[in-house]
Amino acid sequence: MSTLSHFLFRKDTMMCCFYHRLSLFICYTLIIFQSQTSATIWQSYFDLSNKGLEFLPFDQQALLLYETTKSILICGQNCLTMTPCRTFNFDTQTKYCRLYEGDMDSTGSVVASLSSQSICGSMKLLAEDFLNYGRSCSYCEDSRDLTCMNSICQCQLHTYFDGSICRSQKLNGSECTSDIECRNDLNLTCLSNMKCGCKYHNLGILLW
Repeated sequence: MSTLSHFLFRKDTMMCCFYHRLSLFICYTLIIFQSQTSATIWQSYFDLSNKGLEFLPFDQQALLLYETTKSILICGQNCLTMTPCRTFNFDTQTKYCRLYEGDMDSTGSVVASLSSQSICGSMKLLAEDFLNYGRSCSYCEDSRDLTCMNSICQCQLHTYFDGSICRSQKLNGSECTSDIECRNDLNLTCLSNMKCGCKYHNLGILLW
């Protein structure tokens, strides 16, 4: 994806002050929500496409929220506050903001948009955010990317650990190499054509 700029979003559990800095020279935007009473901070980087592009999911079940927001910054911030969200579309003219579950490269594709003002954003996944995978739950109490299950830190719902990060499980029609990559809660498996889909069994009918 052609990258226009990067966003860094940080979110505290309680917000006391707001800062916004834009550097045109390095195409970098920083939003920081800081709290004087809490040390918990969520932060994520987003890659943004050039205008005229949008994210098209393989399955519309990936759509989490469709709303209007004042800016792309708020759209990205809303994505950050929803744990399953890793991708969004924003139209700078209509202010439409669409939030999607899943990674951009595994649950859909970037295509030309009917709107010349459309921009898609993709959350950057960093291995350092998943270093506590497999450790006791005390290490992931305030994590956005990990959750406590069976007394250990594991991937969030609808994601799987690939050895370094928790990637989004794929929807119907997405390319795959193993069953763990597909949404098993939707009865999807990795079929012989190396795509996630439902496996149908032929029922034999015995006539006497």
